[in-house]
This record gives sequence, structure tokens and C-alpha cells, in this order.
Amino acid sequence: MKKSFDALDVRIINALRDDATIGYGELSRKVRAPPTTVYQRIKKMRENEAIRKIVPLINHEFFNYNLTVFLLIGVSDIKEIERIGKELSKFDEVMESHHITGTSNILVKIKIRDNTEYRQFLSEKIGAIKGIRDVHDFVTLNTFKEEPTVRLKV
Repeated sequence: MKKSFDALDVRIINALRDDATIGYGELSRKVRAPPTTVYQRIKKMRENEAIRKIVPLINHEFFNYNLTVFLLIGVSDIKEIERIGKELSKFDEVMESHHITGTSNILVKIKIRDNTEYRQFLSEKIGAIKGIRDVHDFVTLNTFKEEPTVRLKV
């Protein structure tokens, strides 16, 4: 199904991407459209889930979540990917979970406080999921860019 949007919708989204706390008056000036139009566009985008939710962009290190880990997970039975992916997605530490191509089947990104907490996560949570064949982990040393969305183009 083709989604309907125009240049104004994109300008609104990009302005909200920069600062979602912006008021309708300031937002309408930034995107050069009347406040009522901006309000209606946002309402429509929320209703059709073009905007799923508006959340704060948290500085995880401020709260001592200092470890970002990517996990490549292989599953024993390809028919179990959906179930395993959904189970992984329930964990608070999991920020992203993707079905991927290649020798592994699922890519997961987690944020966690430290190595001790990561070992517990692996043994108590990942280890409890039936059907996981193997796990390869990649701990980040430095993050150069991390954005929740991409800047949209028309």
C-alpha cells in the first residue's frame, strides 16, 4: 500500500526529529504553514502511525548504561525465527531486533550498564530462550553516530 505524504509532512517530521518538544506556533513558523494545518497533519500522521510515538532521546551514559552490544544470533530451526525474535524483543535491554540474511538469523542491539550485567543478560535471558543455536557478540568501543530516525527526503 502506497503511503500518502508531501513536502510539508516531511518538513514537519524533520523539524520534530530535531526537537519534538517544539510548540505548534514555532513549528508552524519553521515549516512555513499555519498552526492549524500543522496540527491536523501531525494528528493525521499519528492516526495512520507515520508517527508511532514521541519519546525523549535519552543519553544512556548519563544513567550509567555504558555498554552497547550487537548480537548475531543463529537459530536451530528457521521456523522459530518469529517466536525467538518476539521473545528477544520483550527484554528491556533490547533496543533493536532484526531478522537478517547470512549465516546468522537475528541481529540484536542492546544497551546495558557493564560486563557483569551483560553476562547475566546472556546467561539468564538469552540462555533461557529455546532454539538459539549460537550467539556472536560485538561490544562497541566508541559510537560515532546514533540517531533514532533518518532525516527524510521528499
